[in-house]
Amino acid sequence: MKRLVTAVVLLVLIIGISTLSLFALERELEEICACAGELRQAPPSAALERDSEELFRLWNEKERLFVIFVRHDVLDELTVLMAELPSLARHGEYGHFYSGLDVILARLDDLLDSARPTYRNLL
Repeated sequence: MKRLVTAVVLLVLIIGISTLSLFALERELEEICACAGELRQAPPSAALERDSEELFRLWNEKERLFVIFVRHDVLDELTVLMAELPSLARHGEYGHFYSGLDVILARLDDLLDSARPTYRNLL
């Protein structure tokens, strides 16, 4: 009987921790997606450099949590893409800037979809 109780308690604990981590990951990713989406809708201006630096700062803060749940190669790729944005905005390369933002938004959406426990992800 003790083993059954221990097994049930462990199962509930694992499910609880998984649920909380999923909600935390989704909340943080959606915040970054919203910031990148706002930046994508902004017209070309001098403020793009400042806003993209803010996005990169936000990414660096949130990445500490993502390292626990997400593969590092995906995070490294996103870090490189976000680090390029301020320089592109500074030099007036708006086509490359918005293209980079589109890639970042697509990668973040893929990351968000892969974090959710859907039927496709579980197989």
